[in-house]
Amino acid sequence: MMKQYILVALTAWLFASCSNDEKVVFINADEGGTGNPNPITQTLKEKAKFKIGAAVKMKDLQNEANYKNAVLKHYSQITAEFEMKMASIWTSSTAYNYAAADYLVSFAQDNKIEVHGHTLVWYDSFPEWFKKAQYDSIAFESKVKVYITDVVGRYKGKVKSWDVVNEIFADGGAMRNETVINSLFKDPIGFYGRCFRYAKAADPDAKLFYNDYSVVLDAGKRAAIKKMVTRFKANGVPIDGLGDQFHYATDTNRQTMKTGFTDMASTGLLIHISELDIKVNTSKSDSYAFNDVENQKQAETYKYITTMYEELPQTQKFAISTWGVTDKYTWLTSFWHSKEYPLLLDADYNKKPAYQGFLDGLK
Repeated sequence: MMKQYILVALTAWLFASCSNDEKVVFINADEGGTGNPNPITQTLKEKAKFKIGAAVKMKDLQNEANYKNAVLKHYSQITAEFEMKMASIWTSSTAYNYAAADYLVSFAQDNKIEVHGHTLVWYDSFPEWFKKAQYDSIAFESKVKVYITDVVGRYKGKVKSWDVVNEIFADGGAMRNETVINSLFKDPIGFYGRCFRYAKAADPDAKLFYNDYSVVLDAGKRAAIKKMVTRFKANGVPIDGLGDQFHYATDTNRQTMKTGFTDMASTGLLIHISELDIKVNTSKSDSYAFNDVENQKQAETYKYITTMYEELPQTQKFAISTWGVTDKYTWLTSFWHSKEYPLLLDADYNKKPAYQGFLDGLK
């Protein structure tokens, strides 16, 4: 009670001591003040006790100051949206193009941000020249081993973690029916396990992940992933974590999400929400309006997800990474619908209610 009295008296004195020409200005940490961040205006990276990541593109960092500033202000980790995928780097059997990846890694180092490498092996990112070479399984794996060794080795100590393998299971849990790997290997899982070993040899300190989508929603896929993890652990394959992309929506069933998330975490591995965005135009309506009600739905979904993530043991919390920085640049406007607003910042880089929802879910 005494503290409240003193605060009221001090405030009254402060205003009384100002002439009509003077203004009292309160500066908070988010607007450039000094000292500890104001809890009301904390950024995500300031509040979170784990990494807050975003998928970024080199051209946007280079060409737009607001984009660059938003990354630096809100995020403590970056993932290359496409510049570190195999098709972007491996230009021929004798050449690599590291220019874009080098830029992103240097940007991160200069600004004390961590890099999550995405992705070393993905059926959809083998370069055309490689697919057309028609290697047998031995030559194919030999080439992939060299690629992993060279790329991970180049960024040893600079890229802190890698999605070694991406999306090998179809919906329901069967092996994906793709022609690049499955047609070559009688035991594709064994091949993928060796890829983890090659990455570990190239950088023993890097954290190594398997990444997929719909992991918490698709019980069959999750069971297949858990079976693979059990096999890897039994055989000494160095897997550190699992990523679920979390390309979900405001109408995604929350109980299904929670049940699946708990099951995913039962592996004991690090858990990465790796490509988070939340669709709002769930019916793909041309007349959709992203109004206050829709904003609030999205905010509540983000809060639910971050609250759920915070319930993990601290030792399993790796990062939550949004797949993009601003609604201005999101893959969903071309892949899903032009009227889509899935991220935490709007097209003008203002914080949306979703940002506050995410923040409120953090401990």
